[in-house]
Amino acid sequence: MERSAIYHRPASEMACMADNNHYQLQLKTKHRDITRVRVIFGAPQMLLANSGKESEWEYETLEMNKRLQNGTYDVWSVILPIPKSRKLKYAFHLLDREGNELLYDANLMQVYTPKAVKEITGFLTPYLVLDESLAAPKWSKSMIWYRIMPDRFSNGDQRQDPKDLLEWGQPAEKAKFFGGDLQGILDNLEYIQNMGFNGIYLTPVFDAYSNHKFDTIDYYEIDPAFGTKEKFKELIEAIHQRGMKIMLDITCDHLNDFSLQWQDVRKYGVRSTFAKWFLVNEFPVRYLPSESPNYSERLTYEALNNNPHMPKVNLDNPEVQAYFGDILTYWTRNFGIDGWSIADSNEMSVAFKRYLNETLKAINPEIYLLGNTIAKKAEHDNVFAGNNSIDVRELVERTFIERSVPPTELAYALNEHQLRAKISELSASLLAADSPQTKRILAKSSNNLPLLRAILTFMFMQSESPSILYGTEKGLADGDEPALQPCMSWKDNKRSDEMQRFIKTLVATRHKYNRVLSEGTFEWGQCSNKHSYLSFSRKLGSTRIFALFNLGYGSIKIVLPPKCKLLLGQNLVEGDSRLGQYGFAIVEL
Repeated sequence: MERSAIYHRPASEMACMADNNHYQLQLKTKHRDITRVRVIFGAPQMLLANSGKESEWEYETLEMNKRLQNGTYDVWSVILPIPKSRKLKYAFHLLDREGNELLYDANLMQVYTPKAVKEITGFLTPYLVLDESLAAPKWSKSMIWYRIMPDRFSNGDQRQDPKDLLEWGQPAEKAKFFGGDLQGILDNLEYIQNMGFNGIYLTPVFDAYSNHKFDTIDYYEIDPAFGTKEKFKELIEAIHQRGMKIMLDITCDHLNDFSLQWQDVRKYGVRSTFAKWFLVNEFPVRYLPSESPNYSERLTYEALNNNPHMPKVNLDNPEVQAYFGDILTYWTRNFGIDGWSIADSNEMSVAFKRYLNETLKAINPEIYLLGNTIAKKAEHDNVFAGNNSIDVRELVERTFIERSVPPTELAYALNEHQLRAKISELSASLLAADSPQTKRILAKSSNNLPLLRAILTFMFMQSESPSILYGTEKGLADGDEPALQPCMSWKDNKRSDEMQRFIKTLVATRHKYNRVLSEGTFEWGQCSNKHSYLSFSRKLGSTRIFALFNLGYGSIKIVLPPKCKLLLGQNLVEGDSRLGQYGFAIVEL
């Protein structure tokens, strides 16, 4: 028994409340070293009256199940009932292949005996109270999001078009508009729902100068190029009537340099009413321009990514907190927003994120807050309901496209990613194949549609809620930053028809097997670096799904169980029982 590989961290993602009446534990051990784990648990002993002695510990045992497996370690998991005392004492009873038994608690690892169990210190929890402000709404775990940049999706009302529009379908230009608007989204809700998506995720819709609107000027106004507040409310009501959800992008860690607050600071300096709203190192505020208009190495104030046009705000300032709290409150209460994607959430203090959570949950207990950042951050912040799993997307790209991360390393890295998050938080997070901030994944894949389909299928088999950027189902490949994203192609051809049929089937499969994919165990099967293939299985109750992906240049021999049901497949040669390049087989066992 490899004692150094046995690991549990109390009061963390390895020991946390699953809901108000249950507590979840996880334990990490060396792969295939331990054959069985039981958790021993109960309420801590009470002091006997007038004796100074503790009562005898009354405990129960439950079997732990393997939640994650790879070639390095296993992760065991169990959910315990919380006693009436709202406190838990627990320890782990491990059995290895040679029949050795070990008792593991907070103080030591020792040989298991019934006497040792009665005398252990155990891992002890504090009084267990669920923080409702941190709980993810149940609906968030069954979502498949369709992300839209309004200017690039559909022009439904030409009366509000900006001047000098580009012709729809032309290559995008940074300072140009295509005229997409809220009416265009409203006109195509049936199309989106028929594809199977049950959530619409919009990039910023507030008044701004750019075509992508990430540089918000006025958070209380809908950008005139998109429509009016009345049209926005009509859109949201139509989305809700279809049983769908709406999530908006918003930035809270900086303001645009054209904002009234920043302009006041520029004019009045330290005497400005808003001087303490920003992170100013020296007055007057100024910066040294560079070749790029959106970058400066020398500024007298803090700015997002050294962009002088995005001065960072002081989120520890109560006035700033109230400002953004009021904004989100306004749109949530008056327009029925279901979720908010908070940009650059890693730049924010835990106190501010808790403030937003508590403020919005008071209005709508079922509100969904998603932490969204382009920064590499493996740890989840445990404040918002979920996080945008950008690190997973990058790992998948490096394995499937760049081939710089071997399949076995991908397996290890994804297990680490899952282990660092609470299970409830992982299933409420989001995994997007494409993002407006980056080059489209089809372009990264050298316009290889079979490779794109393999990547999308792999991502849809993970625990997080999938997200598709508009036009992925049409085979759009242009655009490597928000201002240069292409407009939606509404003309169908053989290529787009093929992709739409695939996406529709993929989305339907995810919906049907969502519980096993979002909540089930994850066991890696055979993975070969030499032949570039990987496999895994997902299981929940009696439902089990097996997935095999071939990333190599040649075909591989496969043998599927005789009574399995093929759910999704590509480049599968049934007669020869082989799987071609970029082929995959997803089966229910």
